[in-house]
Amino acid sequence: MTSSARGWWRSNALALGLVTVLLPATVLGIGWWQWKYAYPDSGQPIWAVEPGASGTVDLQEATWGPVRAKEVSDTKGLDMPRNAKLILVGVKVTPTADKGPGCWAPKLVEKSTGRVWLSARTELGLLWDDEEPEDCVPTLEGEKAEPYELVLPYVVPDDVRGPFWVEVEPLFAESRFVRFSVDP
Repeated sequence: MTSSARGWWRSNALALGLVTVLLPATVLGIGWWQWKYAYPDSGQPIWAVEPGASGTVDLQEATWGPVRAKEVSDTKGLDMPRNAKLILVGVKVTPTADKGPGCWAPKLVEKSTGRVWLSARTELGLLWDDEEPEDCVPTLEGEKAEPYELVLPYVVPDDVRGPFWVEVEPLFAESRFVRFSVDP
């Protein structure tokens, strides 16, 4: 090697050393990030926890269920679209800790197609009611969580027949979610 070639390696030794360390660290960091969001502890709902014979599921410091579902035929006074029907679902929530569980908006999923609907309380013209919450009820500091029932009105097209799943995603449930089977 000539002295000019050795000089280039010496003058760039620090930069080459950093590339040698940072390039593998970057590749490993990106790989870890992708793995974390594809597998457990990612916060993404991956594993359904379905109820046993009791019709309930214990998950994230609460007992979820049993579930009730029915098709509502009398929709007078509601802003119902034409060619649609109303399915009303009730999910009992019994906190097992002092603080009530948090959850994302429960979904109604058609088993055969995977189509998803969210609760449509405000779209129907119904106001928020503390006695009939449609999402998890948070507790204030110092309050003890009490049992309650999620009341979930879903507007679905007339041609939808069911059966359905009602899916509830508790916060911080390590990629697990509650799935109830209903056929109103």
